[in-house]
Amino acid sequence: MELNDSLRIPLAPPVVREAFEDLALLRASFDHCESFVKLAHGEFALTITVPLGPLRARYDVRAHAAAEQGDAEGQPRRVLNFKARADGLGALRGQVELVLMPDDDANATRIEYVVWATASGPLTELPGRQIENALREWTDDFFREFCAVVQAKHGLAPNRARSAAPRRQHVFLRPASLVAATKRALPPHLGGALTGRAAGALPHRGAGTVPVWAWAAMIVFVALLLYAARWINGG
Repeated sequence: MELNDSLRIPLAPPVVREAFEDLALLRASFDHCESFVKLAHGEFALTITVPLGPLRARYDVRAHAAAEQGDAEGQPRRVLNFKARADGLGALRGQVELVLMPDDDANATRIEYVVWATASGPLTELPGRQIENALREWTDDFFREFCAVVQAKHGLAPNRARSAAPRRQHVFLRPASLVAATKRALPPHLGGALTGRAAGALPHRGAGTVPVWAWAAMIVFVALLLYAARWINGG
């Protein structure tokens, strides 16, 4: 399979070329990158997790510079060979070709890249289109992120390439915003009374309920009447 695309970055070609030599910038451009080290003889070793479709797995990647020269127009050109292997899933082997070209003026660079890749192992049993789409999404994400990281380093973009993931809020946390949103304003005719199950759970007081002290006074009054009647009859 073959993937190709191009993008523009508002920095001079020498600056962009230097950025491709910076391991810290390259690692920051890879999402879910666990390690990225440079070995002897221009070889690189990466451990990276790809969370996309049929390529979802943890990969051990080896890459090395196959060639570095100018293209037909004398523009800087680099070719990298790579092999990415995942246990139980197979491997992807191929090449990446990069060409850096001045865009409009010397203060901007056009990055053109081509990726060739072939699958081996269980990956070959999957539809080629699925693998190609996942690889394209992952590759495009890397180059977009690389441009954002490099621009941020030179003060041309916010110092955060990826937007922060939305914070999850679980129901049992009962955040204040959720509590306020779930409170319903009571209709004016209820006068602040409870509604629904809350109203049924409380003892009701009717409008004509007699207080306890009134009952006690009536009992005492009746007792006095009975005592007076008995005294009169006995007298």
